[in-house]
Order: sequence, then structure tokens, then C-alpha cells
Amino acid sequence: MEKAINKHFCIQPFINVSTRVGGQNNVCANINLQDSNIRNESPVDFFRSDNVNNFKTSLLRGEQRAECKLCAYQEKKSGHSHRTESNEYYNIKNNQPNEYYEKMVQRLRISNLKNPLYFDFNVSNLCNQKCLTCTESLSSLLHAENKALGVSEDKNANYTTLDKSKLRALESAITDDLLFLHLVGGEILLVPEVKEILTKVDRERAGRITLQIQTNGTIIPDREWKNIIKKFKRTEITIGIPAFGEDINYIGYPADWKKILATIDHFKQHNINFVIGTVVSNLNIMILDKLFNWIQKNRYQNYFYLLYHPPIFRPTNLPKNLLQIAKERLQKVKMKFENKDSNKFLSDLIRLCDNPNKNSDWKGFCKEIQMRDSYRKNSITDIIPEIKEYMNAK
Repeated sequence: MEKAINKHFCIQPFINVSTRVGGQNNVCANINLQDSNIRNESPVDFFRSDNVNNFKTSLLRGEQRAECKLCAYQEKKSGHSHRTESNEYYNIKNNQPNEYYEKMVQRLRISNLKNPLYFDFNVSNLCNQKCLTCTESLSSLLHAENKALGVSEDKNANYTTLDKSKLRALESAITDDLLFLHLVGGEILLVPEVKEILTKVDRERAGRITLQIQTNGTIIPDREWKNIIKKFKRTEITIGIPAFGEDINYIGYPADWKKILATIDHFKQHNINFVIGTVVSNLNIMILDKLFNWIQKNRYQNYFYLLYHPPIFRPTNLPKNLLQIAKERLQKVKMKFENKDSNKFLSDLIRLCDNPNKNSDWKGFCKEIQMRDSYRKNSITDIIPEIKEYMNAK
């Protein structure tokens, strides 16, 4: 009798805590439950809790968790996800029998860790951009715009200030066991409190930690940030770039391509490791070929993944004819990424263009874009002229 295959095991709950900008503790960056919050439970206490232990047990049994819907969506559309990539990073094979995963957690000595090895923290929404595909909890400018437009989810929320509970959470998670510290904004390089805490981390402890930072690339790190970058064992900076050249000013409004190029040149001059990260949406899938060609020409490391939320910006929420244009353009991109996984992901993305979203909300997309364009005094047709005839279609 063949052994049942576990299609849902994920290493994340065994090693990781992800804390959202509102203080919610979760086992993964792709989950946003409200059950635990740093105001009543520290990230470390959450990691040791019965809820997390039960979560781990269910994954070892091969049970599918409703909380993991984002990875399920990504795997259905592209064949890979944060779950599959996390497993592969630790040399754990996907789609194996339960017994295999039980042996792997024992072999890696992660079955009963006291402290997380990986801490992922959405620190603040303080940001100098308001990307269309972002959310107000991750961008202070978008939050302000939403309030001005009367569409804010919570106009009284304060996602920007780092109160004592956030500062304590960050400090408490930097234990002797921590191997990876992943900090996300907003724009993390704008947050002085984070810089202050990282400056205080002693060199011996920092020398064991890989610091991971996400930035939009418009800010060159100052001297204090450079000292922090040098102090840690390794610093990996992801520059979020959704489009090439002036096209980025529409999607990442008000992004400045020249500033991004200046930051990249600065990183190269100072031997600072960076990678280009791209969220694939219906706003950029038709123009990604230009960005991908630029990445390959400069031989930059990169990765990209499918947007899940907000649903109106999912890459397949486009008329079929526009998806075919996207497919034709992507087919002309060479399979020559420095990151070999990106070549496979590009093939998956091309195939995705043949599968329009059956539950599309094109009307909702058009309404949102028209509202934003009117407020910002710009137009989506400046970057995607082919979309004009479809903008009022149902």
C-alpha cells in the first residue's frame, strides 16, 4: 500500500514568527490572524504556545490549513509558493510521506525549539511611496490618501508610531538563537527607532544573524545604516521594483527611477548585497518584459511572485486579449536570469496568461484605477495604452 503524500508540510511554524504592523503574531508572513498580539504575548511566548504546537502537529499529519490560502493560491497558479520555497531553502523536499517530514524535523533539530530562528517584523507603515498594489497598513502615504478619498479601512489607525510594545517585541526576539532578522516597512530605512535598536545589538550576537531588509530603493543608507550593515553576519537587501524606467512612477507612485539607479550604484560600490524583488500584478504583467530584460542585462539577482491581495490587482484579472499581449511579450524574454529559479517561474508566468481569472472583478479594477488616476492626476494608459478600450468594459 502506497504511503499518503503530505502536500501541505511547511517548515515556517517550526522556526519562524512573523509579527504584523498591528502587532499580530503569526507563524508565517503569508498569514494574518488576530489571535495573538505583542501587547499581550511576546513573539517568543507565541512561538512556544500550544496554538503553534498544534499548528506544527497538523502540518506533520498532512492537514491543509485554512490560514494557508495564499500559498495554496500561488501553488495552484504557478506551482510554487512561499511554503515550497521555504522548504527547499532548508533542503526539504515537497510532496513526501508524513514519515519523511517527521524525520526531517528531528534531523534539523527543530521539533521543539525554545526560540525562533527567524523573526519577520512589519515594523511601521512609514513610507515615501503609495504603490497601487500596497495596503494602508504598509504605507503611510496610501493611508493618508485613502482617508482623503473616504475609502480608508480604519481612518483612526496609527500604523506609523513605534510604541513601547513594538520596541520590546523587536528587542526580545533578537536572542542568541536568532539566525535571520527580516525587517519590513513601509520604508524601513526611514524608521529611526529600528536603526537605534540595531545599533545597540552587540557585535558578537550580530555576527551570528543575517539581517534582511526590504526597501523601495529610493533612499541611500546613511553612515549609521552602513555600520549596521557591516556589523551583521550578512545583510541581504531586497529592492522592490515593480516596473522599469518611468513606468515605475505610476505603479509605485511617486517613485523616482533615477534615485533607484543611484541607490543600486551605491550598493555596488560598497559591496552591499541586494536582490530585485517584483510583485506580479495586472498592473505590470504587460510591461514586465522591459524590467526582466534590464535585470538580465545587468546580471542582477532577482525573484518575483504573484500578488494575491488586493484581489482586483491579481495578475489574471485582465481581459483575455490583454493577457495574450502579456504572454507574447514575456515569451520574448530570454531564460537567462542569474537566479535559475526565476527562469522556471517565468515559464509558469507565461502559462498563467492562458488562464484568466474565472472570478475576476474587472469592474472593481476599473473603478479603483479611475478613482486613483483622478486623484493623482495621472493615467494608466501612459504605461499600458492597450488598456484604454477596456477600461469601461464590464
